[in-house]
Amino acid sequence: MPHSALPPNQAAALSRYDALAALTLTGVMLAGAWQIIAATVDPAGLEFPRTWLDFREGRSTGALEKQLDQRLPARSALIGAANSVRYLLTGSGGDQVQTGKDGWLFLTEELRFDADGSANLKVRAELLGTAARSLESQGVKLIVALVPDKARVYSSRLANARYPEYNSSRYADAFNAFQKQGITTVDLLQPLAQASAQGEVYYRTDTHWNQTGAEVAAKALASVIKQSGLELAKTDFTSNKGTPIERPGDLIRLMGLGDNSKALGLLPDTEAPVVTQQSSAQSTGLFGDDAVPVVVTGTSYSLRANFVGQLQQALSSKVLNAAKDGGGFLQAATLYLKDEAFRANKPKVLVWELPERFLWRKLDDEPGWLETVKLSSPNSAPR
Repeated sequence: MPHSALPPNQAAALSRYDALAALTLTGVMLAGAWQIIAATVDPAGLEFPRTWLDFREGRSTGALEKQLDQRLPARSALIGAANSVRYLLTGSGGDQVQTGKDGWLFLTEELRFDADGSANLKVRAELLGTAARSLESQGVKLIVALVPDKARVYSSRLANARYPEYNSSRYADAFNAFQKQGITTVDLLQPLAQASAQGEVYYRTDTHWNQTGAEVAAKALASVIKQSGLELAKTDFTSNKGTPIERPGDLIRLMGLGDNSKALGLLPDTEAPVVTQQSSAQSTGLFGDDAVPVVVTGTSYSLRANFVGQLQQALSSKVLNAAKDGGGFLQAATLYLKDEAFRANKPKVLVWELPERFLWRKLDDEPGWLETVKLSSPNSAPR
């Protein structure tokens, strides 16, 4: 809408914002120009391509961009300043982060619509069903721990206080698809949603559950494992809480604010880290010295907030953490299932932790994956 179509007071306010934005952008451009001069005025160490072929094939500009990227002394500060101005003027967290109420931040991917999501879920559910039956024939029980979106649990903290309708049934669809395949699946949404009424179960500035949420999830998972009737070697664990510390979340980093987040009112989470340690020797029995009865594979949720430590304490049993940062749907499980340690000492239980949003993503290595990890089974029909 043109400023002339607005009331005088609103038009004046917008004009001031426009002027501030123009001045800021001009300052950033001038600072950037100074940085380029600073990086090139002393060309020592700069390796500029010298031939026509280098120029024609783009190596000239590529080399220059690389050198400038490495040598600009205030590059991070400039990026942080520009992103801070964007946040001040528009409230935007950038492409990857959605800003919510009261300093809550959310991953944009949780709120995205995936046109082929249902078809992708079907492929993945069938793949996991076949894997579960193949593992069961080898004496390994597969249990899926289905992690709900933070935006689903805390929809009231979204800017419009409403989780997208087009994703509203996504968690239930995934749970039902796994159940249809005969996969033991742990519903983590209900216990996390119930606990959220008493306190925070996800970090405000991070994608992941916090220690309270991790404990709730660990206890729900442990309950299902115990109900499976498998005999696990008993080992006692105790947890000790440290001194509260600030914990800037991954969503603040994704906003690219540099060190400006506090000044902008985006305060980091504060938490007393909990460390879980073994407090008794593992009992003798069915397992060898090197055998671990429960293995967790999955994503960064299993690497955060002492989740596996709390699972060990809730189970009173050792748990090997084979999860992986950036592990996606298949990567961590692939590494573990192809490792000689799995073939030499199979666990009784393999927990596959999966965030719901991963199941709707575009397919990647799913075709042929079962053969890759040698989990194909001639008896692939669901029970």
